[in-house]
Amino acid sequence: MNNQNETITSPCNKPLHVVLFKSKEGIEQRGVQCYEGVMTFKELVDHFKAEKGSEEIGEVDKKQRDVDTKRVNGLKQYWTTSQGTVFPNITLFANSLSLKNSVTVGNKLIIEATLEKNADRFIADGQGQQAFIDWLLSDESNTEFEDHTISFKLIVTQTESLSTPKAVQIIRQLFADYHVKLTKPNSSISKHFDNSTVLSRLMNDCLELQVDSYKLKSKIALHGKIKAGHIWTFQQFTTMMQKFLNLTNSTASKQITDEAQYEGALNLCRSYLTCIFKLLPIENITSTQDHEKAMFTRAIFANALGYVGRSLMDEMLLDNSITWERINLKGIPIEDKSDSFWLEANVTMKDKGTIKIIKSTDTRIGSLICRKLRIYPCPELSA
Repeated sequence: MNNQNETITSPCNKPLHVVLFKSKEGIEQRGVQCYEGVMTFKELVDHFKAEKGSEEIGEVDKKQRDVDTKRVNGLKQYWTTSQGTVFPNITLFANSLSLKNSVTVGNKLIIEATLEKNADRFIADGQGQQAFIDWLLSDESNTEFEDHTISFKLIVTQTESLSTPKAVQIIRQLFADYHVKLTKPNSSISKHFDNSTVLSRLMNDCLELQVDSYKLKSKIALHGKIKAGHIWTFQQFTTMMQKFLNLTNSTASKQITDEAQYEGALNLCRSYLTCIFKLLPIENITSTQDHEKAMFTRAIFANALGYVGRSLMDEMLLDNSITWERINLKGIPIEDKSDSFWLEANVTMKDKGTIKIIKSTDTRIGSLICRKLRIYPCPELSA
């Protein structure tokens, strides 16, 4: 599954002629051009389509979350029950735009332009609306709605395609800016797409680490939904690393202020993660059932590993003969959360025959591991 070289061209294989207002927004500092316009429902359906789903192209290459079926169904309900529908504008990207004639009216520049049929295009915000309108117009009895209009913001990247690193980063950052600050889809996808902070950049770079035959990002649910082969969500992974580094978003920005410090932090994370992922029996997690059964796939266990890593790092600063190989999980039933070991340690409990994990036991697990390995615990574990 690889989407890096895929372009989305006109579904109807025809150019789209538009009249646009030239706008001016902060994002233009990144070398893009912004416009505002209006198109009909039919033009939207004929000339744009949503990005393929993660099941088809994989999460790693996605620039947008999957179309939300609940959102589309909500729009269908809204359409059938509202006495007067109105839709918010959508945000589109294109890699190029052919500008034709222009005229200034008042202090506004109005431009005739053409989105050529082979131009790469992408729905950055509004794919649910496009999916709904596509469904609406697929019924031949609804031709009366073809000339209904929807407003749009068009951002032109002026790149070879929308799959270049620059274009992908801009599109993902816009998604994060829209949804992290406004309506949050889920913390994993928002943080994975957000590359505007030192910590988020560091976490994404950590995921590029190659361990044996795989990259870490293939084992992390980047969009927050655990699927076969995933160990943790991106949010859980990030939280583990924050506990390891003892950093928050704000402290990371204050403590990692130049590229040399950033590379030092990244190399430290890589060494720690290589050790951890070589220890975990990841190859045994082949289904969501395996994931549910195991203890090491729990968020509290990930947090515990973060604390253990920091505890060992503190010792390494005092004794350079100590290495990451000191961490050893042998004898701990990390593949079975129902094991009596966890019950006796008060990490889990039985509730009507079901094993449940007790909340906030990450420090308890971390203390157990440190005690077993004879590692002096960090302050959070000794509190």
